[in-house]
Amino acid sequence: MTFSDKGLNFLKRREACKLKAYLDSAGIPTIGYGTIRYLDGTIVDIGDTISQEQADILLRVECAGILRRLEGLISIYIVQNELDALVSFCYNIGVGGFKTSTLLKKINSGSEIKLLY
Repeated sequence: MTFSDKGLNFLKRREACKLKAYLDSAGIPTIGYGTIRYLDGTIVDIGDTISQEQADILLRVECAGILRRLEGLISIYIVQNELDALVSFCYNIGVGGFKTSTLLKKINSGSEIKLLY
C-alpha cells in the first residue's frame, strides 16, 4: 500500500507549513511541515528557506519512510483509510512511540478500533 493523496492532504491540513526555518517546541531548527533534515541529510539551520513545492516533497518523503517502518509492525490487513490515519498518527508521535503503543497491540490482535479520519 501507499500513503494516499487523501491521507497527505489530511495531514497537510493539520500541520502548519513554514517555509522559513524556525525553532520547534524542543528548540530544534525545523522547516516545512516539521522537517529537521533535508533529503541529502543536511540539518536544517535557522535562516534557511524553502519553496512550497520543496516542503511538499519533504513531507511526502517523510511519510513514505513512516509507511516503510509501519509495514514491518502491522501484522494484519488494514484498509487505506486506516493506513493513512496511522501514517498521520506516527508523523506526530513517531514510529518509535507507536511501536510500543497499546494501539499497535490492539490493531495486531484484531481488536475493533475506530480510527477517526
